[in-house]
Amino acid sequence: MSTNIVVTTHVGRDIIQSAQLFKTPEAAVWEYVVNSLQYVDQGTVPHVRVTVDVPGKKITIEDNGSGMDHNGLQHFFTMHGENKQRRSGVPGRGKFGTGKSAAFGIGSSLVVSTTKNGRRQTVELTRKAIDASDGMSVPVEFIEENADATGDSNGTTIVINGISVRLAKEPIVALIERHLSAFQGSPVVTINGRACEIVRPTAAITKVFKPTPAQAALIGDIELTVKAAAVPLDDIHRGVHVTIGPDNLVAVETAGVDAKEYGKYLFGHVDCPELDNAKFDPVAAYTTDRSMKLNPAHPAVQALIPFIGASLEQVRQELVEGGRRAKADADRRRLKETTDKIEQILNADLKDFRERVEGLGNNVRRRTPLDGEAGGKDEHPTDKVVDPEGQETGRGDGVGGENIDTPVDGTGTRSGGGEDDSDGGENASPAATADPEGSEKIAPAGAGHRRLRGGLVIDYDNYGADYDRYRWVQDERKIIINLDHPVVRAAKELSDDEATYRRLIWEIAFTAYAVALADLQFERDPARDSSDATYEIREALRRVWAHAGALYAV
Repeated sequence: MSTNIVVTTHVGRDIIQSAQLFKTPEAAVWEYVVNSLQYVDQGTVPHVRVTVDVPGKKITIEDNGSGMDHNGLQHFFTMHGENKQRRSGVPGRGKFGTGKSAAFGIGSSLVVSTTKNGRRQTVELTRKAIDASDGMSVPVEFIEENADATGDSNGTTIVINGISVRLAKEPIVALIERHLSAFQGSPVVTINGRACEIVRPTAAITKVFKPTPAQAALIGDIELTVKAAAVPLDDIHRGVHVTIGPDNLVAVETAGVDAKEYGKYLFGHVDCPELDNAKFDPVAAYTTDRSMKLNPAHPAVQALIPFIGASLEQVRQELVEGGRRAKADADRRRLKETTDKIEQILNADLKDFRERVEGLGNNVRRRTPLDGEAGGKDEHPTDKVVDPEGQETGRGDGVGGENIDTPVDGTGTRSGGGEDDSDGGENASPAATADPEGSEKIAPAGAGHRRLRGGLVIDYDNYGADYDRYRWVQDERKIIINLDHPVVRAAKELSDDEATYRRLIWEIAFTAYAVALADLQFERDPARDSSDATYEIREALRRVWAHAGALYAV
């Protein structure tokens, strides 16, 4: 004789086991709030009022939803009962039927008062009744049954009493605001009278993706929207919201991209009804613990996560490239600010230096080779100057290399007054060029030449690692810093907010200036010797570093 064996469950223990998914007030409250938001009469804007009574250790959730009649209430208290809308083919929550257990994760009593079509039902389920259950069923006490509620709007009120965990409204607000961002409409949820804000990040970039044919065979021909914010997002706003039908958020997926550079900027949405396809049962597409995670063992999820991951990665790569360009632009701006300040110091020193030298008056003899090469050939430097009896107008070369147009008359005297200068004919411009057609070996003043008005320019470029730290462009009076030099690159990589890098730029510019100043002096007077150059370099460095304190504020 055989005996039939059947699977049974202990209802009381089942309730308590399911309640472990809701160990915080915010998790329990959201379980009831989301039901209130989803199940409303057509044309009704969901409005949910949550009251957190800390002294009374009680939470109340009231809504203007569709309410429940006697049969609906019985279904509500059926453990793991499938939602009626889901059963009729309408995607929605309620797949695991654990809502009635949520209150017992934090409290000792659940009161449900619900009105539908002019009739009100009010019942209470207590932890005491659950613990006393024989396992076959747990009695739910009716407080009101089919009470007359004529004129009352449909809706449900949930009261969780005897809360034994820490109770505060702030975490509840934060969790609800996070989830509300996934709703397409504008539901209203208040916590102790304060309206929860629906915070949706502003997108700086929006991209739409379609799955490959192989992926579409499992997840359908769906559309994934990936967006990038202009700033990093809080963790509650990152990732792709995965829904099954409107306003039915089941998971948030980042595919691990949020751990990469610019991954925290990404968010998006995809609706994937195939996750709820019965052909994949009994494997669930998302976890039952309300952790908003997809189940990697589900066949459709195995296609969906790679699809989401590849799409997020593509947008992330665009952000990385854009970030590199923006960083380069920002680096250039900061470097320009530094070089501008260096220019101010160097040009101020150059101006003072010119004035001091010019103050020596006629005791300074100006010699400038025609070809601009310091020292020229073996000839005496005065061999290549304008003949005092000539008819051409030369340009006087100022101290430090600035070109000052100074007409010279036929007697060698500068026009415009002043005493006679016997050396006036030697004021040939260093920028003069040979003119084969002319009677003199220089071109007329200003003929096709840009007149340099003095002042140094500090610039930068990429000349490669093998080039020196800087380049001195004498004819343009320009110092160009080589950003590719190994020392410059190494300083740029230091994690000291570019302090070492900027100071190295100053040192290079100052050294280049000191050498350039000596060079300009030799250009003006090739008769100088090496000791003069050493003195000029040392003195120039001393002067400019004495004024460099302002650079530390850059």
